[in-house]
Amino acid sequence: MHLPYRPALAAAPLLALIIFTLPSAVGAEPVRIGVYHNPPKIQLSESGEPSGIFGDLARALADENGWTLEPVECAWRECLVMLEAGELDLMPDVAFTESRAERFAFHREPVLHSWSQLYHRPELSIEGVLDLEGLRIAVLADSMQQRSLSRMLTSFGVDAELVALPSFQESFASVQQGATDAVVSNHLFGGWQAPRYGLTASPIMFEPSRLFFAAPPGRPAARLERIDAQLLRWKRQPGSPYHQALESWRSGEGRRPVPRWLRWALIGSIGLMALAMLGNLTLRRRLRDHLAAIRQVREDNRRLTLYDSLTGLPNRRHLMEQLHRRLDTPHAAHSYTALLLIDLDRFKRVNDTHSHREGDELLFQLSEQFEAVLGHTTTFLAHLGADEFAVLVDDLGERADQAAQRVERLGDRLLSAVVAAQTPEVADLGITGSIGVSLFDGEAPTPDTALQQADMAVSQAKAAGGNRLRFFDDAVQAAVNRQVRLEADLRRALQRDELRLFYQVQVDESGEVSGREALLRWEHPVQGMISPMDFIPLAEETGLIVPIGRWVVATACRRLAAWASDPALADQAISVNVSPVQFSEEDFVAELREILDATGAPPRRLVLEVTESLLMQNPECVSRRLSELRDLGVRLALDDFGTGYSSLNYLKRLSLHELKIDASFVAGIPDDPADMAIVDTTLTLANRLGLEVTAEGVETAEQHRWLQARGCRRFQGYLFGRPEPLA
Repeated sequence: MHLPYRPALAAAPLLALIIFTLPSAVGAEPVRIGVYHNPPKIQLSESGEPSGIFGDLARALADENGWTLEPVECAWRECLVMLEAGELDLMPDVAFTESRAERFAFHREPVLHSWSQLYHRPELSIEGVLDLEGLRIAVLADSMQQRSLSRMLTSFGVDAELVALPSFQESFASVQQGATDAVVSNHLFGGWQAPRYGLTASPIMFEPSRLFFAAPPGRPAARLERIDAQLLRWKRQPGSPYHQALESWRSGEGRRPVPRWLRWALIGSIGLMALAMLGNLTLRRRLRDHLAAIRQVREDNRRLTLYDSLTGLPNRRHLMEQLHRRLDTPHAAHSYTALLLIDLDRFKRVNDTHSHREGDELLFQLSEQFEAVLGHTTTFLAHLGADEFAVLVDDLGERADQAAQRVERLGDRLLSAVVAAQTPEVADLGITGSIGVSLFDGEAPTPDTALQQADMAVSQAKAAGGNRLRFFDDAVQAAVNRQVRLEADLRRALQRDELRLFYQVQVDESGEVSGREALLRWEHPVQGMISPMDFIPLAEETGLIVPIGRWVVATACRRLAAWASDPALADQAISVNVSPVQFSEEDFVAELREILDATGAPPRRLVLEVTESLLMQNPECVSRRLSELRDLGVRLALDDFGTGYSSLNYLKRLSLHELKIDASFVAGIPDDPADMAIVDTTLTLANRLGLEVTAEGVETAEQHRWLQARGCRRFQGYLFGRPEPLA
């Protein structure tokens, strides 16, 4: 009667085994998790499970989601490579950066907030970054801490040796063994391990970061979304796995527990020591605070003196110190060094069309782009102010051609960085860079000369259209030197009475002299007569044209006053050219009135000639000033008519008496139909507007007859006389 139950009894153990193994065989989700040794955040326990804050959270997340964790032990760098290759599913303790976000996937809610801190041997006194000068500092190889600390040391001008080691344990051990003086790690590991190695925490903290679980790119986002949801829920619940993990590892779980009696003994001892040392401690704290304040003031003063407040880069003074140092070192005698000046083209458009804040932001972005391009220790990047940067590059080799090629390649990358740094809002403003290079070796110039040479090369790059690189050229420098000497001589020309007025006659239709044009000449004591084409543009560029123009007007007015008493000359006028720079002076009209009053010159015999380009600067202001001059009684002429940009509308509204046809049109008479048509039209137009016309550059009788036949009544040119002194 028991035989029917035997099959069921035989199948029971097999059924139990199937039920027991079903979750792992069917429902469990394997998750390969990278584990590197970085307690108290992450480590591998003695049983081979993930441990530490991230490890405990990973196990809790696995329990909640039915995951089976498969720990993969690896070094930090190795773990990241495996994660990017898809050989890991999760990597704990990964700080978020923009560059890492392009390589890995992150959830949104940070697990921990961390920062980097420096720990050192107790006998060292380290209160600030400047105290790191000459020290050996252990850092985790290929870490963000290594890069950030390197940038910080460079920005403060501190020379310290960074010793890259593969793990935090080896880094801390190297300080304990005397191989290094200090070590940098995250504050969680440092707070956990520094007492064990007998190290002291310094006040130097940097690189705040947010720590996450990271996943390979392109994987389904569901796992990271579940991590976010559970983290948010656990953070709101006291006693949750999240708070348990933090409390457990921050309180030191995993170490051998201290016996209760020893804890109380230590507490008692500490209390007695605290009472005994209270007075001494207060005094020492005050002294330490005072010394720290002095060090901070010194550090702030150094930074204000040597670094730019906007970009944090070295400033012009710091660059000059570096130039002096490089030119004084022995290696400069057999290896080329280059100084590159980078000046932005059209940068003013950012401030004019957007705001100065946008301009400052672009300069800051540029500094970061340049740092990314340079990225090695043989360069020195500085911000000289406004939109000007400088790069000093060493060790370019002993051959000038090879050094120049390397500089050109670097320049191309820097010019590309100028474009890459621009936001979409300013990208359409056409901002580019012009780079000037001074290349030198053992026969190097002084630092000031090197900077001057690079600046002249920048001017050449801009003159060529910008967005390019130019090397300094000796021929360019020679031309600049000539201009500098000429400018210095021109500044003394008035004092030395070297300026002269030559006069060219103007005749009427009957051939009688009706006036003269005063033409400026410079009789240099060494070079002789210098062409106005050489010194007038220089005078306008430097502003010397204002006192020189005042002298010309005063000299012409004294001549008119002398002529007033001579019946043969009393009716003749003198024409004087007025520079746009001189005309734009606020007190131009008032000074002219004073000159007329002081000399007694008849205003109606003074003709002021202005050019068409002047009319385009500010038409309303120019029109108002011309009316003021007309009210003084002086006559006004528009010189070189037809060569500028004025419209007939301006001509109609301006208070003019005379037009002067430019000699370039007269030269085409009677062979060039276009020139003849322009002159004929000008004469017709002037007649309709009631303006007198003087034809300049009349050199042949044929030109004279043609102009007379078309109604021209005043002439000036070599046919009637060359410019010459009145004597």
